[in-house]
Amino acid sequence: MNRVCDLLDKTLINQLHLMEEKMRCELNIESSINSGSIHLAKSRYIMGQNAVSIARLPVESSPEFSASTVCEITEVDNMKQFRVVENDAENTVNPLHWFGVLVPQNLHKAKSIFQNTINFVAECANIQMRLLENMANMDMLNEYKKTLKS
Repeated sequence: MNRVCDLLDKTLINQLHLMEEKMRCELNIESSINSGSIHLAKSRYIMGQNAVSIARLPVESSPEFSASTVCEITEVDNMKQFRVVENDAENTVNPLHWFGVLVPQNLHKAKSIFQNTINFVAECANIQMRLLENMANMDMLNEYKKTLKS
């Protein structure tokens, strides 16, 4: 019975650490999105409001293309995890070209910040999966503890 209680304590402590890690990751996502948005706004100011706008984004009638970054599911230690990788397909498009050939450094910076944000999102999803697994372990331990009491 003591061993089960010790395992429950360790699992709960692990859960708290994972929750803290997830909150830190979510703050990184928020900070990155804010920073990237500021760089987009600076680019729009430099190039003019029509040069960096929704009108430049592809529409349904645009040619097909693949995302330059994709998310793969891998298995590490019997756990599924998301991993962000560069897409090597031939029809990938550099989104900066939608706004012209000579774009300001702020637009390049915004692109790299948003690409980094994708890594934070994948990390946050991985932490969420670990949290769910940890909760399932706690439920199993609680059920086991109840069977020991009876």
